[in-house]
Amino acid sequence: MKEFKNWLLFQYYRYLGRCARNYLKKHNIFTIGINGSVGKTSCRMIIHQTLQKALPEANTYTSPKNFNGELGMSLSIFQVEDWSPSIFNMIKVWFQTFWKMLFGKKPYDTIVLEYGIDRPKEMEFLLSINKPHIGVFTALDAVHSEQFWDPAAIANEEVKMIKNTREIAFLNAEDHYTQQLKNQISIELFMYQTQHKKPELEISFDNETLRRNEGLISDFLLDIKWRKYQVKTNLFGKPNYGYLGVALVIADIVKYQQTGKGLDYKHFLSSPLIFQLQPWRCSLFEGKYESIIIDSTYNASPLSMRKLIDTTLQVQKSLSEKRKVMLVLWDMRELGDLTQQEHRLLAGYVHQSSDQLILLGNYMREYLADELTKIWYPEEKLHVVDSISKVEKAILKILKNTDEKWIILFKGSQNTIFLEEAVKRFLKNSEDIQHLTRQSDWWLKKKNNIA
Repeated sequence: MKEFKNWLLFQYYRYLGRCARNYLKKHNIFTIGINGSVGKTSCRMIIHQTLQKALPEANTYTSPKNFNGELGMSLSIFQVEDWSPSIFNMIKVWFQTFWKMLFGKKPYDTIVLEYGIDRPKEMEFLLSINKPHIGVFTALDAVHSEQFWDPAAIANEEVKMIKNTREIAFLNAEDHYTQQLKNQISIELFMYQTQHKKPELEISFDNETLRRNEGLISDFLLDIKWRKYQVKTNLFGKPNYGYLGVALVIADIVKYQQTGKGLDYKHFLSSPLIFQLQPWRCSLFEGKYESIIIDSTYNASPLSMRKLIDTTLQVQKSLSEKRKVMLVLWDMRELGDLTQQEHRLLAGYVHQSSDQLILLGNYMREYLADELTKIWYPEEKLHVVDSISKVEKAILKILKNTDEKWIILFKGSQNTIFLEEAVKRFLKNSEDIQHLTRQSDWWLKKKNNIA
C-alpha cells in the first residue's frame, strides 16, 4: 500500500513538473538557478531583490517560501504560495496549474529558482523541468548524508545543475569541488569569493567593515572583473558579500538582455543596498543586558556552523565597543556516518572562537564536549545542558554575573529542540519575536504538545 501511495505521489509530481516545463517554455521565461547544500536561500533572495532594484520596470519573481524540491519547484513556477499537504490542496493545485498552463498570461519575465535535493536522482528530475539560463553554485557540505552513501555522491548529484546550465555559470572559489567542476564547464564562467581574497577571481571583495549606526551597516570594496566599487549594505557575513557581487553581475547581464543597456554600477551603489532576507538564518537583534543576538536557529550543517561562527567574530571585531562571544550550539543533524567526526572537528574551531560555550543535545555532549576536554578547554567556560530552560539559566547567569558586553550566537538544526525558544527569552524588543523561525500557530501548537 505504501509503495502504491509513493508511486501515485510521484505521478502527481511528474504531472506538475511537465506542466511547469511547458509553462516556462510557452512564455519564454528567463531562469536563474541556485544550488549547493549551503547558502541557497540567502543567495536566491539577494539575487532576486537586486534584480528588482536594478530593473524596477521588469517583472522578476522568486517564491517567498522555501520551495525547491520535486514538488516545490513546480509550486514556485506557478506562484503557488499557500500550500499544505492535503488531498483538497493537491486537487486544487492540479486544476490551477492545468488552467495556467493553457490560458494563463505571462506572469513574469525572470524567475530565480532553488534546486534543492535530499536524495539520489532528484536533481535529474528538477532538470527535466528546467535547465537554467544562469546557474549559481554556492557550496557543498555533508548535509543529507543519510540519504547518500558518501559525500562524493552528494557532490555528483548537486553539480548536475551547473553542468546543465545553458549560458553562464558562477562558481564559489572556496568550495572543495570547484576546481574539478571548473574544468567540466564550457559556457561562460565567473569565479567568486566567499571568504579569502584571491587576485585571479572575477568577483572578489576586501576592506570590509561593520558599523553600528541605526542598525549594522557593512562597508566593503567590491572588485568585479578588476573594477572596484564601494558598497554599503545591511547584509553582513563574507558569503553574503560574495552573493551580492554575483547578484550585481547577474543584474548587469539581465538588464542588458532586456534593455540593451547594462547596469550603471556607480549610480546603483551610490546609496546603501537594503535587503530583507529570510529571518532566523542569520539575523541580528538587540538583546537584554545590552547584548547583541545572532539568530541562526533554522538549521545547521558543519559548513554553515563554521561560517556563522566566523561571521560572529567579524561582528565582534567590527564594533567600536569591546564585546565577548558566547556560542549557544545545538546538534547538527542529518549527517549519517559523519555525525561523530563533524561534531568532534568543531572542537578546535570553537576553542579559539568562544569566551563562553553552551552545548545542548546528545551529539554536542557525546562528541564535541568530549573532544573539548581532550584539548583542555577551560571548564569554567563550558556549560553542557539538557533542556531549553537550562540553556536560558546558563545564559542568564553569565549575563548577570559579568560586567562584559556580549554577542550571543544561537545555532542548531531544526525540528526537535526548537532553540529559537531560548532566543525569545533574551530579545530586548518583544516585537522581534515575529521574526524568529517556527512562530506560526501550527508550530506553536506542536511545540506545546511536545513540551
